[in-house]
Amino acid sequence: MNDYVADMRQRLVELNRLEDQFEASQTRPNESLEDEALILSLRANISLSVLVHHDRLRARGRTSVAEVRHGVCAGCHMGLPIGTAAAVKHPSTLLKCDNCGRFIFLADDELAAAPVPEPAKKPAAPKRTSRKLNEVH
Repeated sequence: MNDYVADMRQRLVELNRLEDQFEASQTRPNESLEDEALILSLRANISLSVLVHHDRLRARGRTSVAEVRHGVCAGCHMGLPIGTAAAVKHPSTLLKCDNCGRFIFLADDELAAAPVPEPAKKPAAPKRTSRKLNEVH
């Protein structure tokens, strides 16, 4: 996986987890201050365009990342177009689900289980028997 995409995935997953934890711990001020500091440090290391999209999804009560399993987005449970499903397997940029807008990543267990395809073998050409021009059948 591309280092940028893998790093961004890790940061977004952690940011979603910390924001959920922060919302749940609003009643405990000491823990929420630690979470808030971690959230701010993570947000400083995420590009602005990704952060704006993340904030838009979080404002709607959604997480900003979803795994892809068997060509289906785990966020909205919709099948991905064939091209997007193929691009998720070999990411070079951050990809979004066309339906829900979440950033999508191939599930870790599918990444490990995906076999490397072997090149197709050409079938052996059938042998031709040579005929002599003089023979009559």
